[in-house]
Amino acid sequence: TIALRIAPEAKATMDSSFATLNNVGTIHLASGHTSEAIGSFLKSLRDAKMSLAERAKKEDNMARNSSRAEDKEGNRSRETVAVHSPRIPIEAFVPFSMPLSTSTEGLYLSPLYLSESADYDRYDTTVEASVAIMYNLALAHHLNALFGTAAANRETALDQAISLYELAYNVHMQEEDADLSVEFTMAVVNNLGHIHRLKGDEAKADKCFHHLLSTMLFLRSYGSADSKCVAEPFVHSITHLILQDTVAPAA
Repeated sequence: TIALRIAPEAKATMDSSFATLNNVGTIHLASGHTSEAIGSFLKSLRDAKMSLAERAKKEDNMARNSSRAEDKEGNRSRETVAVHSPRIPIEAFVPFSMPLSTSTEGLYLSPLYLSESADYDRYDTTVEASVAIMYNLALAHHLNALFGTAAANRETALDQAISLYELAYNVHMQEEDADLSVEFTMAVVNNLGHIHRLKGDEAKADKCFHHLLSTMLFLRSYGSADSKCVAEPFVHSITHLILQDTVAPAA
């Protein structure tokens, strides 16, 4: 599995790379060790934020230096400092090996593994990686609420998961060059619906699931064969909506 394949590398470099720290967290989470996963994802997100701050400062300095050089030479083209499309950092969803229960029905369980060979020297690539780490941290809090924390702390863990899912989704949607998969956005919306249902807010849950259904119908009509397969794990979450639409005319 992916987890077994990356484990030796993760042990060797876990203090030197936010991508590696994230991947250590995916191993913990896929094995059901939610507290350890949260610790790894928090460290990974901290290091990713530091990398973003450093990269933003470098790009700002590069832009100013380029502007000065253009003013001096007069004919220098901005094309010489143009950047190429980022290498997508998301490599795979990690298979989930933790024993399941009825409380996880409809929940999309797989955390995201990051490529450790992606071009993280680029600002927008690191933003995409940060979005993935936020999703993983949200999923860890989500599962911690179900299995790893006392009942008194359950609502807090669920609220933390909601905030992180929403932040990951919003940052992803605001980035002009965002290039995460449809599977990612569907996973976020699906899991938000799962939490709202756990909290007893059926209105918010159904809003998420209607959004999910709309995406699935779009993929069915216009998506490729691969994109249609992506929708399969989410069918359980929207079955009740399909049944409502089927039964309503007969009633």
